[in-house]
Amino acid sequence: MGIESEIISYLEIYGNTREKDLIDYGMHNFNNSASHIKKIVDRMAVKGKIHRIVHNKLTPPEVYISLEESLPPEIMIENKIVDEDVSRILEEAASVAEQNVKEYPEDSEDGDDSY
Repeated sequence: MGIESEIISYLEIYGNTREKDLIDYGMHNFNNSASHIKKIVDRMAVKGKIHRIVHNKLTPPEVYISLEESLPPEIMIENKIVDEDVSRILEEAASVAEQNVKEYPEDSEDGDDSY
């Protein structure tokens, strides 16, 4: 198994990992220099096999390696708002449908949709 495959296996098992720790892992397990492992990680990032995530909350900021591309916080918030809107719309539609069944029970029982 190649070094790239081993790195992917490591990330599958342990999840997001600091780039520095991943390079140390590669150095110790594959007897390669830090610069060689760094080149492999760089190549994998360019190919889209792995993704770099900068953790700005740390001092100094740390770079993490992930198998999944992270979304910017703004997009995550927008998706949450959209999901909430979709849920609200579906609840309203269910409420309207329930009200229609109560108002016109004969239409829902015989299956006649003509008006």
